Amino acid sequence: MARNNKVRIDRIIIIFLSIIIIVGVLGFGVSKLIDVLFNNDNNPINNPDIVDPSPIKTNETTKVSLVDYQIYEDDTDSLGFNFIIATLKFEDENNISFDLGNLQTSEKIYLNNVSKYINTLHENAYNIESLNIVNTVVSDSKNYTCNVFIPFTTDSYSLRLLNSLDASMIEFDLTKNLNNVTAIKFETEKDIIIGDTNVRVSKSYISNMMMHNGVEFDASGMNYYTFNIYVEEVEDNVKIIDAQFIPNNSNEQLKALNTQYRSAKVDNCLDKVLTVGENGALFFEGSSKNEDSLKGYLMLMFSNSDEWVKISTVLE
Repeated sequence: MARNNKVRIDRIIIIFLSIIIIVGVLGFGVSKLIDVLFNNDNNPINNPDIVDPSPIKTNETTKVSLVDYQIYEDDTDSLGFNFIIATLKFEDENNISFDLGNLQTSEKIYLNNVSKYINTLHENAYNIESLNIVNTVVSDSKNYTCNVFIPFTTDSYSLRLLNSLDASMIEFDLTKNLNNVTAIKFETEKDIIIGDTNVRVSKSYISNMMMHNGVEFDASGMNYYTFNIYVEEVEDNVKIIDAQFIPNNSNEQLKALNTQYRSAKVDNCLDKVLTVGENGALFFEGSSKNEDSLKGYLMLMFSNSDEWVKISTVLE
């Protein structure tokens, strides 16, 4: 009897262990299936538009030099970084093949690992393609010039780019060649033309940092609507003398804030003589936090016209 009980107990143990193994295998399979279906790394819906390039073989004799550069500052205070578009020249005795991972900024950013910054620009509707940047440097020629993307966050006056291949250094003066990033973020394809005056209005946003009478304050959580204005052509002494923003589905009719208000990075261009190439902005203070109210239209009155210009827009 004791032997039979022992055999019965052994069978129960074996069956129990078998059930545990089967459950474990099934659980692993289900886990892998869920991972395939929903994991960001495998789901093409959630993958970023741009991915970092795979390493390529670099010719050790390649020389890199700076041709020109432009700096784009985040005048919206929403990106969290600025960037340089640097025109670099690559020279070699052989065909050009250079891994951008050999170039590292003084903030420890490798230029083959910048996709997250470029994708942030894409997500915020910036036309980064207009800057003609590359993420791989390969050419059949011995002399190749191209634009590369260099993000940075430093508040210092310079940024260095180290070439680990030959320990050479390129230094950028961050006080020169300045541009506002909103210059590459236009919503309107058609310019506003009043007489010989030609301006463009960028897609708008809510400013996080504002200034009143020269004193900066944190505007986070408030609705300071900002419309950037870029002037392409203008007659003498032309101004925007009045501006209103009218949100959809709202009784609000917002008047542009006077020149006592500006953002931390963009000047108020209301009632100011416009100049060619100027990047300014119009500011409005709203109270509604309804997402639908962020859609509406901007009304502009120029000093050289008696009629309002109406522009449909969507705030970000």
